[in-house]
Amino acid sequence: MKRFFVVLAMTFLLSAPLFAQTAKELFRIERNTNANIVRYDVVLNDDGTINANRPIDSYWLLLAGNGQREEITAFQRRAYGFTIRQNDAGGYFSMFLTAVKDREIKVYVKDGEPKAEILINGAPAFLSSVYVDASSGMFGIPRVNFYILNGIDMETGGQVSEKIANR
Repeated sequence: MKRFFVVLAMTFLLSAPLFAQTAKELFRIERNTNANIVRYDVVLNDDGTINANRPIDSYWLLLAGNGQREEITAFQRRAYGFTIRQNDAGGYFSMFLTAVKDREIKVYVKDGEPKAEILINGAPAFLSSVYVDASSGMFGIPRVNFYILNGIDMETGGQVSEKIANR
């Protein structure tokens, strides 16, 4: 019995992060189908740097219900997933959403705040949300009609958006 508790304690200690971590909202995906959103949070270490092992935490916020968090399923990742890799030369993480494959999102920390930089209307902007308009397709599988990138223009500080039709 004593051996069991030692193994349990060691497993816990080895799986615990070396540094404390916090998560801050980076951007979200909103949809026309209901109030539920997918949030993408950047995971920061205690020193304010992005956690290289797990830079992004994505999950549902069920706002159509009681606001609880729910993990994204493997099937849902086909629509709401992403790829991310560290770009050491550029000093940022390069992220691509499954829903917006053709736009790189540069994730970095500037002045202590996490940023998601993307091109909106051909100009650099800080991404705040993606709105997805979908309808029911064959076999009940949603079909994306269009999506809208919303953000803040990096040069002017003004709100910008770009509507992109599904191809």
